Amino acid sequence: MQEISPNLRYVIDELDQICQRDRTEVDLKRKILDDLRHLESVVANKINEIEADLEKLTRK
Repeated sequence: MQEISPNLRYVIDELDQICQRDRTEVDLKRKILDDLRHLESVVANKINEIEADLEKLTRK
């Protein structure tokens, strides 16, 4: 079995680091999008709740 040359090992390590960074960025983007969707849902539910309360007040 042959050893991997130091230069090739260095290049592989660099590529691994770049790929890991890309994965981390994608994970962060996914988390931000998930958080935004959750926030949108919470706000929509709260708006519906407030509108229902207003409707109750106007029926009296």
